[in-house]
Order: sequence, then structure tokens, then C-alpha cells
Amino acid sequence: MKKILIPLITLFLLNGCWNYQELNDYAIVTGMAVDYDKKEQEYKISLLIANGSKSEEETAQITILSGEGKNIYESYKNISLSSPKELYINHLSVVIFSEEMAEKGLNNIIDFLMREPQSNQNFYIITAKDSSAKDVLSILTPLADYPSQDITSNIKVTEKLQGRITDANFNHFVSKILQKGINPVINSIIIEGDPEKGTKKEDQQNSIMKASTKLDTIGIFKNDRLVDWANQEESIGINILLNDISILYLTIPCQDGNTVLSSESFDVKHDINKNRVKTTINIKGKIDETTCKINLRDEKELQKLEQKAEIELENYMQQAINLAKRNETDIFGYGTMLYKKDYKAFKQIKDWDKYFKDFNIKLDAHFKINEKGALEQAIGDYKI
Repeated sequence: MKKILIPLITLFLLNGCWNYQELNDYAIVTGMAVDYDKKEQEYKISLLIANGSKSEEETAQITILSGEGKNIYESYKNISLSSPKELYINHLSVVIFSEEMAEKGLNNIIDFLMREPQSNQNFYIITAKDSSAKDVLSILTPLADYPSQDITSNIKVTEKLQGRITDANFNHFVSKILQKGINPVINSIIIEGDPEKGTKKEDQQNSIMKASTKLDTIGIFKNDRLVDWANQEESIGINILLNDISILYLTIPCQDGNTVLSSESFDVKHDINKNRVKTTINIKGKIDETTCKINLRDEKELQKLEQKAEIELENYMQQAINLAKRNETDIFGYGTMLYKKDYKAFKQIKDWDKYFKDFNIKLDAHFKINEKGALEQAIGDYKI
């Protein structure tokens, strides 16, 4: 028995070493940037290659390789001209599109990524605003080994804490393009500071970064094309209507300052037919901060806060609806809801997005304060 086990164990060990050696022949891609030159009508694809680190004390080494061409495949394959290793994109975590690329349309890059057998199709996508996608992919940060890791971590954390960021990955985006009666949305990212200095490793040793990336607002699409940018309030309204919020903060002004309310639970319901939809939002929340002179033990004072919060919520949602209607793009999926509920009624509408422009949407927001915290009134009102 021992004579059989020893060769088997040796075989497994040899297989493990063989795989490790093969892995060294690949250039592991963790991030991709896709730019489009309108003048030259050329695509430029840039890949962030993770080379690992020389030691535990050193930060990971990265390389960015680029290729240009008249189509996505040619651009991608031209990268191999400057790579001594075979490109491997199974570990891709983020794809960044330039604004020009998103406005032109993303069907060709979507087609390429879906056909590519190495693509895991479970990565984040984001649009670079006011800069090239390559510049965004090149910004280094001391908080993460790779820029791609920094961006994906930022999306995951911010999506939970800020109502204006959506958790849009590639599969989610593509599914909305393929569905009837809904169009996708996507996060945007900007560069703060000097992009050139943000690519230098030595500048990351300073306590103040010369450049950094920052998540901004939501871009709205019609099919595969970017048609407009939402502002902060519109972005929050979009995510409320999409029920894509973990925590929402509302700042309610008063004569003496502000009261900050945060959500603890969300419940979004839609009652739809061919002529109208009623969207009801029920939120339970708490008081996180107040500098207002209010008696929190008084139910009437709490009700006033709740009513102001409801007005604020409806304002966010109405702004989002107005933006979508101006661009004739149903990013909320009301068309999908009607398609599923009343297929015959939906089929009678030739162009849902144009129909959506005049579609009657009624909003009804309810906010209930469940917690006031440990204090019964503003700290400034306490006297010792």
C-alpha cells in the first residue's frame, strides 16, 4: 500500500510545480481601459499587468501595456507585440471606458468580452469622466497594491455608504441591455490632482497624494450608449427607484443647523398598468446627528422631521425621473414591469422609451423614525 501511495503523492506534487511554472508564462491582467479616438477613429486598449512583488516590504510591481487598432480585437491583439508573456484576463476586476467610448456605444467591447473564453464576466465596469480611461487606470495609491484593486474596493465600500453609487458589474449591465423596457446605468470616476504625478511610485510616499481617483455620479444609457450624466441628487433618486441603496443619508435643514437621518430598511413597491405607475417607498430610519433646537421626545416634532424627509425623498426621485424622461430612456425598468404584468399592453406600444417620456409616474414616500440615539435632544440644549 505504501509503495502505491508514495508515487501518487509525488505525482500530485509534480503537477503542482508544473502548474506554477506555466503560470509564470502568463501576464495576469487585473484592469482594462478602453479609449476611443474620434479623429483617428481608432480604439486604444490598455491593460494593467500584475507582476507580483519582490518582497513583503515592497509594493506590488505593475505594468500598463497598450495597443491600438480599428476594432477591439485588433487593439487587444496588438498589445501582445510589446508583451513577452501571453495575456491572461481571467482575473480581470474592472474595465474602464472613456466618455468618448461610452458615447459611441459599448456593443463592440461587450461582444469581445463575452466571446473571449478567458473572461470571467464578473468584473466591475465604470466610465472615466473628463479624462482618458488609461489615465484613470494608471493612478497609483498607497491604500491598494494595484489601481484596479483600489477602484473595485472603492465601489464596494462606497455603494454601501453612499446612495449615489450603484453596484454595476458587467453581467448586470449586459442583462439590462438585453431586457425589454429597461436601460442601464453606470458609475463614473474622476481624477483629482495631476494625473502625471499620480503615476509616479515615489510620490506615493508623501502624506498628501498628488493625484487620486474619486467616484462621482451616475451615467445614464440608452441601449449601449451614454446619453447624459446625473448630478448628485439625481443619482440618489435613481438608486432609490432602483432599490439599489444600502444606507441613505438625508440632511434636513432647520433655522439653527441640520438634522441628519439615515435609513435602516428600504421597501420599494410598484403598482403599474399601461397608463400609469404608482411607486411607493417605505423607509425606516434613525437620527444620526442634530444641531436643531427640537424636542425629540415630542411626537409632533418627529412627525415634522419625517414629513420633511419624505419631501426630500420625493424631490430626489422626481429629479431622477425628469432626467430620464428628457433623455427618453427608461432606466428604472417600468417597461420591464409592464412587460411582465401585461404583455399584450406592452406589445401595443411601438417605442417604449418615447412612450415613457409622457408616462404618468406617481411617487409616494414614507419615512418613519425608529431610533433617536442615546440623546433626547440636541447636545447644545443640555445644561449641567
